[in-house]
Amino acid sequence: MERPPWGPGETPEEREERKAAYERLASAARRAGMPLDRLRSALENIARNEAETRRFLSQEVYGVPDELLDDLVRVKLAELNKDG
Repeated sequence: MERPPWGPGETPEEREERKAAYERLASAARRAGMPLDRLRSALENIARNEAETRRFLSQEVYGVPDELLDDLVRVKLAELNKDG
């Protein structure tokens, strides 16, 4: 894989954690005989699915901008834990 799938807006710590995780995945794929192009395709599918899930949750379920979605979900989960 030529370009790792992490973004330039991350903190250096996040970038290092993602890089290490990516390297572990690539190493595991090589050991399993999985072509790295296939791994790239799988990771791209995951990223697309995450983006579509976030869009659906923010627009269709909660009606909030994406930048507020994480905070809203945390509040909702805290409420569920408190009630349960």
